[in-house]
Amino acid sequence: MKRTPLKRKTKLVAKAKPKAKKRSTADFARVYGSKARVAWIAAQPCVACGRGPCETAHIKSGGMGRKADYTETVPLCSPCHRLQHAKGWGALGFPVSKLGYLAYVTQFKYAQTRGPIDD
Repeated sequence: MKRTPLKRKTKLVAKAKPKAKKRSTADFARVYGSKARVAWIAAQPCVACGRGPCETAHIKSGGMGRKADYTETVPLCSPCHRLQHAKGWGALGFPVSKLGYLAYVTQFKYAQTRGPIDD
């Protein structure tokens, strides 16, 4: 028995590239803390080379395509951040065990600059 080719009822149409999803305020707060914290990290020296200005670099993934919480971030200058994404933390000379400590120290320093919290 000879088969006949299937014919489409509708033409294939190329869809436009999906737009980047805008972060909600709650998601931005979970990932980066606050805009004041992002500005504070930008003013810090890079933990790898000591230069600035810096970007917020997450020390690990949040899983399932999400970024980790803001408590797991460190300041990295742009060249070091690109190198970290391309080759991993080992290229910057950081053992995995030290990354959590660096994030903790960054969080602690930021908390000290804020002063007492008024209730």
